[in-house]
Amino acid sequence: MIALTELERDALTEIFNIGVGLAADVLSQMVNESVRLSVPLVELTSQQNARNYYIAREQRPLCAIRQTYSGEVTTDAILMFPEENSLELVRLMVGGDLPLEQLTEMEQDAMAEIGNIILNAVISSLSSTLNLTFEGSLPEVSVVSVEDIFSPLHAAAQGQEEQSAVLALTIDFSLSARQISGYLAFLLDIPSGTHLISHLNGFIGNSDS
Repeated sequence: MIALTELERDALTEIFNIGVGLAADVLSQMVNESVRLSVPLVELTSQQNARNYYIAREQRPLCAIRQTYSGEVTTDAILMFPEENSLELVRLMVGGDLPLEQLTEMEQDAMAEIGNIILNAVISSLSSTLNLTFEGSLPEVSVVSVEDIFSPLHAAAQGQEEQSAVLALTIDFSLSARQISGYLAFLLDIPSGTHLISHLNGFIGNSDS
C-alpha cells in the first residue's frame, strides 16, 4: 500500500486546513457564532488500521455523513461525529430553544447540511490545489457503530478492502466554549490513491520551483 512521505503529509494537511477553514467561515455565518475547524492529523493507512484507531478513541455510536466523489480520483468520503455531539451541532444550526424530540426530527437534515458544507469545502480545496475534477453525490446520514463505519462501501474500494487505502483525518471542531472531535475518511482504491499522490507530488514540485 502507498505510504505518505513527511512532505506529502505536510502538503495534504495544509490543503485540508484551507478547506476546513472555508467551511468554518460558512458555518460561522450560518450560526452567528465563531466556528473554528482544524486538521491536526492526516494519515494514509489501511481500512483495518483506521477502524482500529476509531475503536480506540470512540466506544459510542457515530453519526456518519457520506458522499461519493467521482473523477480521476474516486472516493467515498465519510464525515463522522459522536452521536451525542451531533445533537449539539443541530442545536447550533436550528437554535437552542427547541425540545429534544423536535431536534431529533431535524437532526438528519441538519447533519446532512453540515456534512455537505465541510465535505464540499475540503474537496474544493483538493480540486483547486491539485487540479482534480470531482462530481459529488448527495449526502447520506446514518448512525453506525465504529466497527461498521466502512460498510456498506460505495464506488471506491468495493470488494477490495485489503488492498484499498483510507486517507484518514482527525478534525478539531471548536464552537464557543465547546470542543468536539470529528473524523473524516476518504476511501481510495489503488488507482485513485496512485493518482492522488501523483497530483500531490506535482503540486509539491511546482511549489518548490
